[in-house]
Amino acid sequence: MDWDHILTDAVKDGQIRELYLSKVPVLKTANNWKNVELVGWVDHRMRYSHYKGGLVKINGKLYFVKEKTIDALREFMDWNFPQKIMVIPD
Repeated sequence: MDWDHILTDAVKDGQIRELYLSKVPVLKTANNWKNVELVGWVDHRMRYSHYKGGLVKINGKLYFVKEKTIDALREFMDWNFPQKIMVIPD
C-alpha cells in the first residue's frame, strides 16, 4: 500500500478517517515555515494517543504538526487554520 499517495487526498469535506490520521507523518522541522499550507485543526483522542495540532501540506504531502510546535512558532507565523477537521472513527 502506497501511503504517500493515499494520504495526499485523505482530507475530504473537512473530514479524515482515524486510520489515515494515524498514518500521517509528524512534521518537526521545515526549511521555510512560510511555505506550509494550512489544511485544518485536529483535536481527537484515540485509544492510545491524542492528536491535537494541525494538518498541513508541504510540496503536496500531508503532515501533522503538534500543538507545542505551533505554539513555539506562533510569533513567527500566522497559524489561523481555515477549518476544524472532523475525525471519522474506523
